Amino acid sequence: MQYRKINERHFARYLILGRLTAQDSDGVRDLIAEIKRGADRRYLIDLTGLDFIDSSGIGMLLVINGETLGAGKALGMVVGQGQVQRVVTLTRIGMIIPAFESLDAYVAACVPEALLSRAPCAPGEDPVALAVRSLMAGAA
Repeated sequence: MQYRKINERHFARYLILGRLTAQDSDGVRDLIAEIKRGADRRYLIDLTGLDFIDSSGIGMLLVINGETLGAGKALGMVVGQGQVQRVVTLTRIGMIIPAFESLDAYVAACVPEALLSRAPCAPGEDPVALAVRSLMAGAA
């Protein structure tokens, strides 16, 4: 397993590459340390670069989630296709770590600041009303 951090506007994304198995515990420890030290509030684990994940890899994702939540931060994951998607679906890990089909789906569901930044409030306009309008437009 290899990973690289990609700084997005409203969150940090970690693109995981290769295989995620029991042999990758050192890399997972490094990733957890980076998340705990990081200044972002939201983190996204991007599994679209993975070729393979096994039950140990699923367990490591759960550990990453627990450590992230313990540090007062939120975690989501983009699943991808193929074997990784099948294992994520089969294990139902998405019930614990919010899973998304794409980066855009994650942003739409979890990053309200992104919606507001596309259409900032006019002077005197209610920001909650704007957020609701933006969400409704995104759902249409």
